[in-house]
Amino acid sequence: MIKVEDLSFSYNASDEALKKVNLEIPKGAWVSILGHNGSGKSTLSKCMVGLLAPTSGSITIDDLLLNDENLPKIRRMIGIVFQNPDNQFVGVTVKHDIAFGLENQCIPHDEMAEKIMHYAKLVGMEDYLSKEPHQLSGGQKQRVAIAGALAMEQDILILDEATSMLDPEGTHEIIELIKRLNKELNKTIVTITHDLSFAAQSDYLIVLKDGEVILKGTPKEVFKEEALLKSSHLELPFGLALYNELLKDNTVNPKILEALWAFNSKM
Repeated sequence: MIKVEDLSFSYNASDEALKKVNLEIPKGAWVSILGHNGSGKSTLSKCMVGLLAPTSGSITIDDLLLNDENLPKIRRMIGIVFQNPDNQFVGVTVKHDIAFGLENQCIPHDEMAEKIMHYAKLVGMEDYLSKEPHQLSGGQKQRVAIAGALAMEQDILILDEATSMLDPEGTHEIIELIKRLNKELNKTIVTITHDLSFAAQSDYLIVLKDGEVILKGTPKEVFKEEALLKSSHLELPFGLALYNELLKDNTVNPKILEALWAFNSKM
């Protein structure tokens, strides 16, 4: 579990990016943190992996307080994939990119080769190990970045706007991979996004505005608060907005409502 208590962060004296944020992310859940640009969601993700030190408050990961002493242990538990796949590639080929973190851990060569192949297969990139970055699509680069994080065998994976620069096909690839990692491998997944269609597939949503948590709940619970979402510059897709409107009509068959929700909460 990730537990954030009274977390605040300031880039400078006049810019408070996070304001006493409190939240919990259960082990094995897929949680989406929603917010428009400037809401503080990416700052929060960087605090959770120890890239930024909070101004005040605390973060606990599996009962381990995030501090300088525990940071090496926590970084073995939690990984992050950022939004721009081109900025993440550190190897000259797919194989070298997945190997990067393993080399830093001084993993023996034979064991490293096994892990590279295992995680390349897991993300469907085993046929691309000798490919260079410019030969890959955006979705493929993101899958390589995820494979590199998974090779570190971390239980928690944060994806910070990991589909924002992808086309629909690439987005679909990443969503299907997230579902597999979460449901089949029981990885805790945290997705940082402003895409409500994407977030609708999560188990739980947390909405940030101006550095504060303004909504928490299941997608159904959060999406009912349409006015509050709009005030945060988050627009419901047409199908989900239609679901909200029909929900107000007591004459609509509940089975139709459930079917409409199921259709619009799957991409």
